[in-house]
Amino acid sequence: MRLKGFSHVVITTAHADTLGGFFSALGWQLQTQTLNEASAAFWGVTDPLGALQRWQLPEGKCEVILLPSSAETPLLRSMNCPVTTPGGIFDINMRTDNSDWASEFLEAHGWRELVPPVAWQFGEVETKEGLFIQDDGIVLAVMQRLHPPLQGVSFDRMSDIFNSTQMVTSVEHTLAFLRLFGFEQFVDHRGPLPGEGAKVLQLEDKPVETAHVRLSIAHPDAAMDGSIELIDVPAHPLPPIDVPARGGRGLRALCIPSENAAIAYEQFMASEWSDKLIHPLAHRQLPGPLNTTTFSVAAPDGGRLDFYQCSD
Repeated sequence: MRLKGFSHVVITTAHADTLGGFFSALGWQLQTQTLNEASAAFWGVTDPLGALQRWQLPEGKCEVILLPSSAETPLLRSMNCPVTTPGGIFDINMRTDNSDWASEFLEAHGWRELVPPVAWQFGEVETKEGLFIQDDGIVLAVMQRLHPPLQGVSFDRMSDIFNSTQMVTSVEHTLAFLRLFGFEQFVDHRGPLPGEGAKVLQLEDKPVETAHVRLSIAHPDAAMDGSIELIDVPAHPLPPIDVPARGGRGLRALCIPSENAAIAYEQFMASEWSDKLIHPLAHRQLPGPLNTTTFSVAAPDGGRLDFYQCSD
């Protein structure tokens, strides 16, 4: 389990069997347990259907928690909103060693193309990236490194979840918020996305001179491993989605370990962001490593972050 950056992705879903089948086919391992009152209240599940599912890769760094709910539960992000619409958690990112294979595999497991994979250059890195969406509105960005080869990263067909993106009204504003919790920017791109990169954000029809983005990636140790990516489009802002702090269906939360949750909570409550509190600091009976002292906050555009005391 990761000790820095996010370690868990929490998903509320009406399609737990399909999502579970996707992770199972990739070799992730399942643990099930009753969705108790503490977990349901913490994440706002009012109409639970079935057991809570914990999916893990052997020796993986990220765990996925599936909270089964009714298909009547409203989506956190609309299925048809433009990619760059601010609000909540936009996507989770996984790597692949073969984008063509990944596209077919994802289609067979409940995903469909939102943006077809395109090759583009980001600095010195050449990558191929596509966006896929399923019926809870969850977006998965799948990336294949083309050049230079990835160093120190190995996986079978697809990696664990290494990054997550939030579309925001202001990167600077959200970065200031994340710095409260030790996240620091280590990637900062300002300008157009070269080549076909604009297609990934559905900006290919915008004038080149205005289709500029601010793209920032932050992590406590400057690592692309549990990192949080922020994107805004200054010249083409869209109205933000009002994302509820509890309940809803889709990408519900990222869970982040803290070496001292009590101090992190005190610093947050003394900050200008204290009105973003969702749940105060308390010990809660949550699944796995989250069964400890936790608190929950909303980032400026509604992306939910749950902090928990990291054990030795």
